[in-house]
Amino acid sequence: MDKEKSPKHNTQVWIANWGHGYFDINEQGNVLVKPNREGRSGDLYQLVQSLVQRGVEPPILLRFDGIIRDRIKAIYAAFDKAINDYGYKNRYQAAYPIKVNPQRHVVDMVHECGRPGHIGLEVGSKPELIAVLAYDSVDNLLLCNGYKDAEYIELALLARKLGRRSIIIIEQLYELKMVLDAAIRLNVEAEIGFRMKPYNKGSGRWGSSGGDLAKFGLSIHEIVAGLDQLKAYGKTHWLKLLHYHMGSQVPTIATIKKVLNEAARMFIELAKECPSLCFFDVGGGLGVDYDGSKSANDSSMNYTIDEYAKDVVAAIGDACDKADMPHPVILSESGRAIAAHHSVLITEVIDVSPTMDPLENIEKPPTDHEILETLCYLYNEVTTLNCEEFLHDAIELKEKILNSFIYEGMSLIERAYAEKVYKQLISKIAHLAKNLDYVPEEIDAIDRTLLDVYFCNFSVFQSLPDAWAIGQIFPVMPIHRMKDEPKRRAIIADLSCDSDGKIDCFSSRIGPKYFLRLHEPNQQPYYLGVFLVGAYQEILGGMHNLFGDTNTVHVDVDEDGMWEVTHVVEGDTISEVLDYVEYDADALNERLRSTIEKSLRAGRLTNEESAKLQKKFKQALESYTYLVV
Repeated sequence: MDKEKSPKHNTQVWIANWGHGYFDINEQGNVLVKPNREGRSGDLYQLVQSLVQRGVEPPILLRFDGIIRDRIKAIYAAFDKAINDYGYKNRYQAAYPIKVNPQRHVVDMVHECGRPGHIGLEVGSKPELIAVLAYDSVDNLLLCNGYKDAEYIELALLARKLGRRSIIIIEQLYELKMVLDAAIRLNVEAEIGFRMKPYNKGSGRWGSSGGDLAKFGLSIHEIVAGLDQLKAYGKTHWLKLLHYHMGSQVPTIATIKKVLNEAARMFIELAKECPSLCFFDVGGGLGVDYDGSKSANDSSMNYTIDEYAKDVVAAIGDACDKADMPHPVILSESGRAIAAHHSVLITEVIDVSPTMDPLENIEKPPTDHEILETLCYLYNEVTTLNCEEFLHDAIELKEKILNSFIYEGMSLIERAYAEKVYKQLISKIAHLAKNLDYVPEEIDAIDRTLLDVYFCNFSVFQSLPDAWAIGQIFPVMPIHRMKDEPKRRAIIADLSCDSDGKIDCFSSRIGPKYFLRLHEPNQQPYYLGVFLVGAYQEILGGMHNLFGDTNTVHVDVDEDGMWEVTHVVEGDTISEVLDYVEYDADALNERLRSTIEKSLRAGRLTNEESAKLQKKFKQALESYTYLVV
């Protein structure tokens, strides 16, 4: 087969579009992970096999620490290059928003990998502040966002006595008076920031989180009122930072430029009033190309990190130069761009419900019922030229089958045969229509129903909530067998008893598709990977059907190219999940014991059976919430 058209080559092109150099296919047809994009790499399928042998069962969330390290390095490198190219007279500093992925090992890794660049942490709530307050980060900023009460503000101020450089960002005007009063009471010199509401909104799915109607931020007149308050207290020197946020996952660079220009102008005006202003925080919004289209789609981005950095640096630098103002330190809160790539969800296919493929010859009908004979005639006589006409006839017959069964005495055996041949006829029509120059819309619509369902051991609601809630596209593919062309067209269904528990929109080399190409099942375990799930998915996950957190493994590649497992975080047990919804394991055991006693007295159970039941019940309470295949 020509290399340019080989399954492996086509897949590699597709992976390159969204994988950003972190993933590839090796000669064995397995997915490779390249944490640094160059140099050392590891076989993902071999890693999963090794973990299963150790007793770590799918679903498994794999976190590649090296990818976080490389993402931070890449963002800093892009800004450093832009600063050098444009002659910018200050530096760049990143801040990681805890909300993106607040898992302790992830935050630890970001904090450690970001030490050389003094990466800061951004918190948006009191619990997030508590989580990171004790980090030893004297030189790193602690940006305090979100709604604030007196306790939040006091903790943020007291952090300064621990050597932390906490900056309280005023998002509602009432907060400023609270900060002023608390700082005086605690004898702390505060540093604050103003979050402005830009007139221009962001674009994409979260565009409404910016603009002058946004939930957070100060309007222009509120900023002026805030300045007046600071002047009244003699504390204008406390104002250090201007912040804005245009929304998460901004797909278009034009939108980013518009808001940048507006915010840069605001910075200049504020700096005239408060020369202490020295940080320009462009917030979040830096996108991730989930579908690999490099477009303005909600799940993509039509720019690169380098282009983003250049535009940010140029806009601020030009505005300051024109006003003859010092250049501020540039901050960004690009949490999604830092965290998304580093996590891969591994799930195992546990069953397949195949669609009915057309047969060369169909079996003889069980009776001479008119509808059955008509279906057979249509099946045998359908061609490429008459397939649209025969589809109309078939759709009419489908209604007749139901009415005949309900009102005219069609037997169960006859109806079963009729439905089977109908599905095979529809499948044959769809196959024949592929030879047409133009496929009619109604035939294209039935083609979307002719898909296998691959049932997988995971929960969409727990592990991929954005796929369910907002139609987020994540790259999905087998992590092995890619030397062979996957020929089945399928959607993915999870373990939950909910019709929304599925993935039926997938990225591909030619745009979003309603099916995924998968291999025929065989006797061996078949693993799928869902990629780019490191941002928001874990913390937003819900316990629908009481499926809990998955097993989670942190891995890196050592100098010899071998996998190094650094942390294993066991997934929730049934007992832990039940505790979340206020079921006590001891009480459940006691309730079962009481029920068993009644059954023993009634003769429904033997002593041996009761012992076995109690043992299995206790074992189940401490077992994984997912299937052990």
